[in-house]
Amino acid sequence: MSDTTVNKVVLMLADIGGYTRFMVDTRMAVEHSHEIITQLIRALIAQVELPLELAKLEGDAVFLYAKKPGDLRAWNEARENIGAKLLQFFAVFHRKLEELTGYGACDCGACSHIGALRLKIIVHSGTAVFYRIEQFDELSGGDVILAHRLLKNSVPLEEYILMTEQAYADVAFPLQLPVHEGSERYEHLGQIKTLFCAPLTDRGTA
Repeated sequence: MSDTTVNKVVLMLADIGGYTRFMVDTRMAVEHSHEIITQLIRALIAQVELPLELAKLEGDAVFLYAKKPGDLRAWNEARENIGAKLLQFFAVFHRKLEELTGYGACDCGACSHIGALRLKIIVHSGTAVFYRIEQFDELSGGDVILAHRLLKNSVPLEEYILMTEQAYADVAFPLQLPVHEGSERYEHLGQIKTLFCAPLTDRGTA
């Protein structure tokens, strides 16, 4: 039998937008394509610290979570840390893009298309089942499924933070962001009310 626990969590997916097209369009420069994506993923992972924890890497996405502490004071501090970290991901991602673009030593398809990559972050709050199989720690449950379904959405932006209503209540950003209401519908999950913002374009910088 595997050890299983159920925890209240904030679930996050940091997804590199444009990844599929980037890899297809630059397949003749596969080594540089892989290195570029690897460096961007590493830049995001380097920012992960408590209360955020890394669940796993999922190709072009980083799956993260934060367990909700029972203490209200600790939770308020965690909410602020999560909000600040979400914005920091965008700043770090774009700094790394600029760094990679600035090398300018290669004109291959991969290096020429770095600027087309974007960062999209999904945030949802709920519960997750934590369990261990062999040496692997896994998360499952309806809320984990919903967070992943939200990667396919109707947000009319290239770069954004998309939150469910539950997540919006659980995240405290360090400044007020212009937030827009939306909704998504998924089979077996129904209509999901969402809120989204574009931290780079709405504020000019991250």
